[in-house]
Amino acid sequence: MRIHSIDGSPSNLLHRTLPVHENKKISAARATALTYEGALQPVQRKRLGQFFTGLPLGKLLAHLALRDDAKTILDPMAGHGDLLDAMWEAAEERGLQLEALKGIEIDSATAQACRDRLNLCVGRDVSWEVVAGDAFDPRFVVAAGSRSYDLVITNPPYVRYQGRGETSDNARRGLISIIDSFLEGIERRVWRELAEEYSGLADISVPAWLLAAALVRPGGRLAVVAPATWRSRDYGDVVRYLLLRCFTIECVVEDRQPGWFSDALVRTHLIVGRRLSAADIGPPLSAKCEWPKAALIEVDRSAAAANSLVGSAFRGTSPEIQFATWVRDGKPRAVEGARAREFDLRAEWLSLEPQVRRRRWYRRLEGSSDLPLLASARVGCAEEVPEVLRELLPAGATRAPLITLENSGIEVGQGLRTGCNSFFYVTALGPAENDTVLVEASCLFDRRRFAVPREALRPVLRRQAEIQSVDHGQKPDGRALDLRKWILPEDSETVFQYGEAYAASGEPVPSVMPRDLATYVRSAARLKAGSGQPICELSAVRTNIRRGRANGVTPRFWYMLPDFAPRHLPMALIPRINHRIAAATRNLDPPLLIDANFSTLWPTKQGWTPYALCALLNSAWCRAFMEDLGTPLGGGALKLEATHLRRMLVPDLSANAREALDSAARRLWSNDPQADAEIDEIVLSAILREAPQPQLAKDISDRTELLSSARQRTARPASR
Repeated sequence: MRIHSIDGSPSNLLHRTLPVHENKKISAARATALTYEGALQPVQRKRLGQFFTGLPLGKLLAHLALRDDAKTILDPMAGHGDLLDAMWEAAEERGLQLEALKGIEIDSATAQACRDRLNLCVGRDVSWEVVAGDAFDPRFVVAAGSRSYDLVITNPPYVRYQGRGETSDNARRGLISIIDSFLEGIERRVWRELAEEYSGLADISVPAWLLAAALVRPGGRLAVVAPATWRSRDYGDVVRYLLLRCFTIECVVEDRQPGWFSDALVRTHLIVGRRLSAADIGPPLSAKCEWPKAALIEVDRSAAAANSLVGSAFRGTSPEIQFATWVRDGKPRAVEGARAREFDLRAEWLSLEPQVRRRRWYRRLEGSSDLPLLASARVGCAEEVPEVLRELLPAGATRAPLITLENSGIEVGQGLRTGCNSFFYVTALGPAENDTVLVEASCLFDRRRFAVPREALRPVLRRQAEIQSVDHGQKPDGRALDLRKWILPEDSETVFQYGEAYAASGEPVPSVMPRDLATYVRSAARLKAGSGQPICELSAVRTNIRRGRANGVTPRFWYMLPDFAPRHLPMALIPRINHRIAAATRNLDPPLLIDANFSTLWPTKQGWTPYALCALLNSAWCRAFMEDLGTPLGGGALKLEATHLRRMLVPDLSANAREALDSAARRLWSNDPQADAEIDEIVLSAILREAPQPQLAKDISDRTELLSSARQRTARPASR
């Protein structure tokens, strides 16, 4: 039975509800799909990004995205059919007649599992097909039967670039071919520019977003399941730009429990957007004057019931339909377990633009010709300041322009990635004796002990537990094997062949390793790490190898770490995973190597000291900013990446203010109880252009503490 309506508006949704009750056939099909998923090997799941959506989450997204005019639906990364099954059920519950339900799945066995499921679940009046093939191959997109769809719904795979091999280049080539064949005019120009220019370090989800979006017809909708980091991840800027330029974002729904994905550490977002016409895509975003409203919905664990993620908040036979109606309401009423507020799209653009202004695709698509003075004046608009800070600033106060850390002369990066910490990191068992240090290897090497030349070791901060010793000015006992000046005896002949290259480059010829060290390195070449590969063949280790050339390029071997950059030996560091409120730590002098567990900061301009930099970062203003920018994880911790910190806005501090911060921080380190308040006063005075009320810094700190406590209270309970 099909119930017709005029426009599918929210007021009509509930009157068209036809509950779908699982019969034995449908229940069996879904149980079989779950069994199939549970039997997948972890290596395959990681390689293909096979972390499926689940029917409850799929139904929530399906009802948010489904409209009366949605007749043709595609999932280009279909998995075993959660989202396609959810779309069919949502249409049945709403009394809507679908014409075509299509899926593409790269893994043939998973594609067959999807077919088996849809064969039992989907009614005979719906044409459906699941193509086994790569969605980035134009042949399989054509085989699915259409070049554009009313609704494209998907959960893009998140596969890191290191494990993709040739997949990266194939995905880009295939995506560009699809864009050239399926799009034209300004749409082709925008999509092609982004497809050509997204970073080669991006995971496969970035081209997957671009592909899914390209297959939506003008006026159709894109519905995506994504980790909450989609707005803050490195290399995700093209996705944010595409959504703002080519779509009207209608809603973003995020879980606050978390728990929608039991295997995921980060929270989940559901994003729904309507594809714009070519005429609306034409003008650059920098020329846009009016921005539509979008909804940002936070769903707490208290909203869920046994079979529905919103079943307690919306009681009835179809809670997902009630939820979708509530979201589409311009001013939704308060509901226990769910909170609605505006997702400010103009603020989203103002936040994104400074980050992408240097990208080639930005210059080509936006035609920016701002002079530096004008460009800097556009940074730091009120909308970019977190709500937690905006609410506490004095009403009517004149605020000074804010700038990024980069514009302050502070670069942000990530610490050292060795590729195999179990090999490159050892523990010093005491001070050097006769220029050698006794060290202990990791458990991967049965904690063997051996002597290493002191010159082949660099002190390293490996983990947060070692920060306390650094705070007290002491070196931790961690050491990194720096073997750039050492070779195995069997590599001597190769080095000898490039004697002229060493002379031309000015590098000293490496020395032959002592016997104990050479034995350790050889054992690592044979030992297989957790991935089953020998350490020397790991993707992030074999890149250490460099062929020598006569023109002054000296050879490098797998056991030689790359040359250290400022981000590896920074002035300050902040843990990437924070269980309490994030705080910066001052590096030692001479600096320690800092592991990739930390975001790192170092100055590019004169005037910054380690004390002044940490004083700024640990001010009430910056700690509140960091709490807002970071991504809450499943265990209640806060993930704070370099990409988050680059978005933080700070006052443009004068030389005198930086000197004052340095002085106050030194006194704070000497346990002066007044120094903390003085630091906050210096920072807030530079923001407000006047002396702040003494209570302001405390109010900001108290609010930050509340936010930190809230994310820890909503952490997923530990498994029993």
